[in-house]
Amino acid sequence: MKMKINVDKSLIKAVKTGTVIIGSNLTIDAAVDGSAKLVVLASNCPENVKNKLQTTNVPILEYGGTSVELGPVCGKPFTIAAMAILDAGESDILAVTA
Repeated sequence: MKMKINVDKSLIKAVKTGTVIIGSNLTIDAAVDGSAKLVVLASNCPENVKNKLQTTNVPILEYGGTSVELGPVCGKPFTIAAMAILDAGESDILAVTA
């Protein structure tokens, strides 16, 4: 059974206390080289990015909102289509894949 967590709060905590990479190309690189523990994709993430990430063994969390919503959730003043969690810090975000 998956744990029910508040994804927004968990993402904020991961950004503040952990190590997070933002941006499609950097996220793909981290997923390919195995340093990403979790990839978070906005609902409107481009198909070519999704396709590249689905060929890796990294768990993917499909964020419920768009890239316009994901940016501010992470405390950033720009859109985020894809991001990778390298280290969750004090966040429970990795529990979504457990």
